[in-house]
Amino acid sequence: MNAAEKVYELVKGMPEEEVNQVLTFIESLQQKTQLQVKQNPTLDSTAKQADPARGLLLDYAGILKDSPNFNEDPIELQRRMRDEWS
Repeated sequence: MNAAEKVYELVKGMPEEEVNQVLTFIESLQQKTQLQVKQNPTLDSTAKQADPARGLLLDYAGILKDSPNFNEDPIELQRRMRDEWS
């Protein structure tokens, strides 16, 4: 089982609220990666070749960019999540 499949299996059993938190985290990673790729375009193909599971996750995270669950500023979502945990 690759990493993407393992993540999927773990998320399947979570409550929707926790799944939304996972999605927020994935989106923040995607934004970070996209910024790095914009700064160094060779990273995109290199990362996918070096770690196919990471490439799958990056592709999946790209699909989530238009998700109705994340139509707000990602930073604000993270702040609200931290406030819930405090």
